[in-house]
Amino acid sequence: MANPYASHKNDYLRNQVMSASPNKLIEMLIEGAIKSIKKAEMAIGDKKIEAANNEIVHAQDIVDELKFSVNKEIEGDIPQQLISTYDVVEQELIQANIHKDKNHLEIALTMLNELLDAWKQITK
Repeated sequence: MANPYASHKNDYLRNQVMSASPNKLIEMLIEGAIKSIKKAEMAIGDKKIEAANNEIVHAQDIVDELKFSVNKEIEGDIPQQLISTYDVVEQELIQANIHKDKNHLEIALTMLNELLDAWKQITK
């Protein structure tokens, strides 16, 4: 029997995404990557290698989407700085996945949390 709660949760999430502003979507993506990294940390701690891999790959996919979404036509250094930040986060995720190393996940998590805080300040 299907879980009716899961269906309602999916409907709620779909409505949130469909009604979100572009700035809110970026915030939601960053939060999603953070959530996946935290799940990967737990999976590594529990020696659940496949689950850790899946969560890290999911976080990488989100970071790729964030990098792709950077508006490179904005004047100044900010677009390139964002892309560079996403590149570093991605490299940390790759190293974390190769070595199943929580330290690399912590670096990526710290960077994304700082980025999320800055993004929230900018988009107030």
